[in-house]
Amino acid sequence: MKSLKYIITIGIFGCIMASCSDFLEEKGYNTNYTYYNSNEGLNALVVSAYQNGRGMFSTSNTPSGIIFQEIGTDMYTIGGDGGTDFALYTSAMNPSNETFSAFWTDCYNGVARANLGLKYIESNTTMAADIKNIRKGELLFLRAYYYYVLAIHYGDCPLVLEPVDAPKLNFVRSPQKEIWAQIINDATEAWNLLPWADAQGKVTGDYGRVGKGAAGHLLTKSHMFRYCQKYTQSQSDPKMNEDRGATTDDLDLAIKYASAVCNFGTGAGSGSNHTLSPDYADLWRFNPKTGGPTPGDYAGPEILFSIQFSTNHFYNNQTPDKVNDGGNWLHMMFTTQADGMPMVTENGKGTESVSRGTSMGIGRDLITGRGWRRTSPTPFLYADNGLYGPQYYASSKQGKLIDSRLYKSHVWVYYANQTPSADVSWKSFTNAAGTFDPTSIGKTEGSPRYVVGDTAIVFSVENLDKRFQSGTRSEKLALARSMEPYWYIPMQSITKTEIGNRGIRDGITNTFPTLIKYLDSRRASTNDQAGFRDYFCYRLGETYILLAEALAMKGDYANSAAALNIVRERAAWKEGESKYSHYWKYDGGNYADRNKSTVDEMKVTAGFISAMTDDARLVFFLDENGKETEGELHRFEYLVRNGADFFVKMLKERNSFAAPNVKPFHRFRPIPQKHLDRVSPMDPNGQNYGY
Repeated sequence: MKSLKYIITIGIFGCIMASCSDFLEEKGYNTNYTYYNSNEGLNALVVSAYQNGRGMFSTSNTPSGIIFQEIGTDMYTIGGDGGTDFALYTSAMNPSNETFSAFWTDCYNGVARANLGLKYIESNTTMAADIKNIRKGELLFLRAYYYYVLAIHYGDCPLVLEPVDAPKLNFVRSPQKEIWAQIINDATEAWNLLPWADAQGKVTGDYGRVGKGAAGHLLTKSHMFRYCQKYTQSQSDPKMNEDRGATTDDLDLAIKYASAVCNFGTGAGSGSNHTLSPDYADLWRFNPKTGGPTPGDYAGPEILFSIQFSTNHFYNNQTPDKVNDGGNWLHMMFTTQADGMPMVTENGKGTESVSRGTSMGIGRDLITGRGWRRTSPTPFLYADNGLYGPQYYASSKQGKLIDSRLYKSHVWVYYANQTPSADVSWKSFTNAAGTFDPTSIGKTEGSPRYVVGDTAIVFSVENLDKRFQSGTRSEKLALARSMEPYWYIPMQSITKTEIGNRGIRDGITNTFPTLIKYLDSRRASTNDQAGFRDYFCYRLGETYILLAEALAMKGDYANSAAALNIVRERAAWKEGESKYSHYWKYDGGNYADRNKSTVDEMKVTAGFISAMTDDARLVFFLDENGKETEGELHRFEYLVRNGADFFVKMLKERNSFAAPNVKPFHRFRPIPQKHLDRVSPMDPNGQNYGY
């Protein structure tokens, strides 16, 4: 498959390698700008503008993508390891923090490449007109995308629309309403110039180039963000009121573009070839026993815009021996440390209550992954009344019983890959919570619970308080573990860690179901940091939810429910599809229903949506996006879209680590000090309020 991932761009001011005839053939060129006057050089310049999207996924201890979008939100907090304390909204979140500078620089380098490309597009007279229009559309989309990211996080920022080919210091920040106007202007022109991707997701024969679907999705998000200015006008701190330049037609335009991309309702017949993957799990293609993605990354019509990586180090901007530079590092970031996990039940203060030993038979390999655990899910993600609580389903069922996304988004089972040194034999057990005799379930005392190849760890979302009526939390946990043929980790019943003990192995910041979406067993060595997975920046599943929300805001509840149900039906368990054994063992489901469809229980009605208050509906769609796009680096933007007070409220309710320190001004990030130090004369509006 021809793909943009096979183009490496060392930089606008370095060497660009590309080929307009075949993306798999590379040629080297020097930095003589006359090269861009040729069709081949211009094509290379266009492709290079995609390059800066990669910067958010590598090259630092914790890639800026998860720092800016996931860590420190209501769904993800700091993990048991790594330097992410500024996600606690402490003084570490300051203009001198290198993360903010790197993120800013990546975005503006992308803008610079797009601006240079647009200059040479205008002067080119030899490229075929249809191809020239498409390449111009790509550049306009990419410039709009980079400014979208900047506007979300920084608000006011310099608006640079021409190439800068000489030293320039007099940058001033433009009001964010001007940034949003430019984003929408660029994306609208891109929409008019770009074709639809074909049924395989390719544009002009290449998978990875943006098409009309990407532009429509960006326009939907931008118009929705601008429309939601209405929620930002009366903040508790008036200095956090926002002027995004909203217009009276923002909501209608969001519906227009989303409907066209989804080929839904008034957009039916748009020509869009984008469709949902039939199975949510097929997007991630990872088997906890055999690895993945298998047979390779999903590359199909659900993807509207992806940041691409390659299994060839050369195309990831690496030399073969530099396996810890470049590539996609997210496979380590949302990953628990399953290897060497001690079989210890703690009382919550670091003191052992029950210990079976220090090695349960899981060693680090390409499938268990390298568990950097830079971020961990907040309890909101798995609590009974949290993200998958019954309040989100018209059937009033718990999401864990009917919504497959909970299980298909995470790794719930690990298998022993070496002989355990810990005592994993069956034993009778008694404490204040109860008594267990292994012979009661047909097991022989002293026989091994498992051997190499068997299940060694199982995570669940069970709350043991509902199973055992007496005993302390740790006593209930120890008793439950004595009953299982593996090490059992029920997330609602292990230690709720605090900042000071976040590294304990039996606590929620260190031990949690790994997000499956970035795991990658194709690396040559277990400790290689550079992964190869593409990052799916825009997916059709998100577009449908945005459309459903916009229709609900418009008062069209029937079409809102119809649009949302398309995503909900995909998320349901299908007739004959086997649910995880958790369904009947821990979640309260009936064994007889293990292969029964949950489609009807997942659907919503117009009445269900219309009965919500406006505030409740904002939270409902926020969390519908959370279920569909968990960990896909969108959460921060959805929280702040509805204003600083909404952002703070969600964090205080759902993220106990962030709650003590988060303030309304944290809705924006600090302008990097490195930028401010180079501006002359000084910008009177140089820094965001609060920093």
